[in-house]
Order: sequence, then structure tokens, then C-alpha cells
Amino acid sequence: MMRETSNPPRFHAPAVFGLRPGNRFFLPLPVEGGQVSLNCVNPPPGTVFDEIAGALSGKIAVPGLYPVVFEAENSVGIASCRIDLIVGENIQLTPPMGWNSWYCFSEGVSDTRIRVVADALVDRGFAAHGWNFVNIDDCWQGERGGQYGALQGNERFPDMKALADYLHSRGLRFGIYSTPWISTYAGFRGGSTNGGREERLFLSETLRLQPNQVFGRYPGLHELQVDRVGTVWKLTDDIRQWVEWGVDFVKLDWKPNDLPTTRRIAADLRGCGRDIVLSLSNDAAESDGAGLFELAQLCRISCDIRDEWRSIAAIGFDHSPVWRRLLGPGRFPDPDMLQIGAIGIPNSPNPTFSMTRLTAEEQRTQFTLWCLLSAPLLLSCDIAGMDEPTFRLLTNDELIAIDQDPLVAPPKIYDCGKGILEYRKPLADGTAAIGLFNRSDEVRICRLEEPGYGRELWTGDECALCGEFSLPPHGTLLYRMSPEAGVPREPLRSGMTRSCSRTWDTPG
Repeated sequence: MMRETSNPPRFHAPAVFGLRPGNRFFLPLPVEGGQVSLNCVNPPPGTVFDEIAGALSGKIAVPGLYPVVFEAENSVGIASCRIDLIVGENIQLTPPMGWNSWYCFSEGVSDTRIRVVADALVDRGFAAHGWNFVNIDDCWQGERGGQYGALQGNERFPDMKALADYLHSRGLRFGIYSTPWISTYAGFRGGSTNGGREERLFLSETLRLQPNQVFGRYPGLHELQVDRVGTVWKLTDDIRQWVEWGVDFVKLDWKPNDLPTTRRIAADLRGCGRDIVLSLSNDAAESDGAGLFELAQLCRISCDIRDEWRSIAAIGFDHSPVWRRLLGPGRFPDPDMLQIGAIGIPNSPNPTFSMTRLTAEEQRTQFTLWCLLSAPLLLSCDIAGMDEPTFRLLTNDELIAIDQDPLVAPPKIYDCGKGILEYRKPLADGTAAIGLFNRSDEVRICRLEEPGYGRELWTGDECALCGEFSLPPHGTLLYRMSPEAGVPREPLRSGMTRSCSRTWDTPG
């Protein structure tokens, strides 16, 4: 895996990686640096390391802990890292990072456009910082066929296996979208479309926006009453096809995410022979949260997010503390995608993109908040045309490390008054990350009175946590406590209110 910069190698790999015994898996190795040659020192039995793609794959039969050491070398230096492979029942032990097609390409998604994104993720250096999932959302589905009678790619996806192979060859993981309903939200065939009666509900070819958009655009599925699981379950066949293609992630989208249907999906995935991350969407009921996280790795806790502050704040700050208490390795409440960079319009072909309506400060705040929540980090923006400031925002390795911290601990949240919120997140090294947010529409002055020393992760400044700081509207400060400081005993203070008397959430 060769990169054309003159930097010494640096690994940005997860500390832990979960896989199931006997299942095939694919683990890309994020490493930064120019002209890097890679090596796996001790690949476990049953695995192969691809030096060109920079990925470990295969299957491990025996449960247990497998510490695996990787080395990287170029003309500037040498680096090594260790990843603990934990073979058991849990997969995706840290939040997934990558890209999803919905807000970018939406109904215009295609094989060609996906390959452009894949190349940009690698060539611009995103993959080297851990952004390695490439997830196709709705609108890829064609007719049923093939060996399993499964959904095949439509006219814009002529060879899904070739596309998956291409992504894997570039050290990226491949994600796909479906639903247990008869129709997807965008009107394509779903996991229980089986012809017969459903075909009689198809729009005539002259009325379809796309040849395989057979039920029309949302909300047509509700009018046709195809927003339900059909009489013939075809997802089992679809999953067999996904395994053959090499799928690593699936987003299953329907509402409500009921437990009986989720159990059926999870059983099919558990028995398919490949580790496929299960992401449930959308707006799950918190009363079902514990049960859903016994079955899935991701669970959407909201309706679809929008690129406006009101949506970011409502989803990011106001979601139920029940979800935060369920957070842990392999269990990620999902507040939906990052609204950062140049994006498109949902349910539109999107030949061009427009910059998000979030201000630069609001984009930084969303990214910071999502990392403190250990949320999945999924972009849906134009990667190839991204400007340099946005790239630097999204490749802040110290901030990403907080999201990827293997402890996956929920933050304790304090209301400091006047719209100031403090998030304190325990980290695996025994220290903490401390985020201060200004939800208000006015500048606020915050006093950090707790003795200690930390590093502000956006500026890189090392400083004592004392004195007054100005927070702009919708702005944020983020500190990682220095090891000698330990976890602060008290919450940070707001200079406006002098106390943090009310606790929003103290997870057990």
C-alpha cells in the first residue's frame, strides 16, 4: 500500500477488533505516511495479510484473544502497532467510521460514483485516518435473480461482486442497504418483495423515475401499503448473496425496528458465515433498546438528521439518557450521519453539491459531540472535491481517538446554566476527555476552575484548566486531560452561573 507523501509512518488502527469464531472477516489497517511497506508479524492461523491493500482477512476458528503486531516502514522511519483480535460473540467493538451515499448521491448513486469516493478516501488520506467503510444506501436494488433468487444490482450497478472486490483491494470495507419491508423508503424492492401480488402494485414503466424504482418515490410506499413485511421472507436469500459479494456492513431500514423482525435478521446474519455489521434504522423505541443491542451493533435513535443547527442540537444533546446507558463495545446508539462538507438533497439525483448549511463552528461542534458520544462517524459528503479546512477538521487524530477509545464509556453530562453543557468522558488510559458546549445563540464566558492540565484538541495548546474562555454561539472546547492530572473530581464551571447544580445524565 503506497502513499505519496514524505511523512514517516503512523498507525491509526483500533486497539481492539471483534470477530466471531469461524466467520470470515476483513480488517483494514489505517496507516499514514508516504511510500509505506506493511507487514503483519504474527498473522493468526486461518488469516492472510494483504500488503498491497493493507488488510488482514480470513477466519479464526478458536475463540480467544489474539494480539497481532503490524509494522510499517518507509525511507523516513519505522512504526509498529498492536491490535487485539477478540474472537467471541461481539463484533465492531469500536464505532464504525466511513462514508454513506444518502446525503451525497441519494437517488443518483452508481458503481462509478462509488468508485470515485473510494479512490478519494484512499488518495486524499481519509482511509489512513480510519475512514474505511463505504456504504451504499437506498436506490441500488434491481430485480431478483442469481443463484439465490436474491436482489441484484440495478442498471447502475452491473457487477456488485466486482465493486466489493475493488473496495477491498483499496483497503476499504463494503456496506449495503435494505429493508425487511416489501418496499424501501425510496420505492425500490425490499427484503420481502417476491413478485406475485406486489408486482401488481408496481408503477407502469412510463411513470417510474428510474426503471427499478417500482413503487415510486417516498411517500408512495405508504399509499400502496408496502411499508410492511410481506408474506414471503427473502432476506435470508439476500444475505446469502451479500456474503458471496463480500459485504461487511448492512443498514436495515424500517420503522418501528421491532424485536421479532430484528431477531430474524440477526439470526440470518449470525449464521451466514461472514461478519457483517448490523445497523438498525430508524428512530428505534428506547423501550426496546436493550433487546435491540443484543442483536445489532448500531441502532438509530432519531429520525433523519438535517444540516441545520436545530436538528443537530435536538438529536445530539436531547436524546434519551437510556441510550447513553446502553453504550458499550459493539453497542452504538446512532445519532445519524455527520452533516459536514458539501452534500446533496435527499431523494434527488444530486449531480452537484452545496456546502452544508451548518457554520464552520457548528460543524466542529457536531464532530466533537459525536466523538464524545462514541457515535458512528459516517460522512455523506463530496470527498473528491473536499476543501482543505474540512479535510483537516475530519482528520484530527486526537479527536478521532476519543471516539475510538476502546473503553467506549458514555460521558457524564452536566448542565452549567445559560446554555453551557459539560461532557466528561472516561478514557481507557484512566484520564478523561472534557467537552464544553455552548447551545445558546450568544457568546458565553466560561471559567475552567478545576485544577489540572490538559491539551485542547482543536488548537493543540497545552494549558492549565483555569482562567476564562469565550465560547461563540454553538461553539465548543475540548480537552484531553494529561495523564498526571487524572480524571477531574468536579465538573468545569460556567462563569455565567458559577455552578453546575443540575445533572442531565449520570449513567450507571
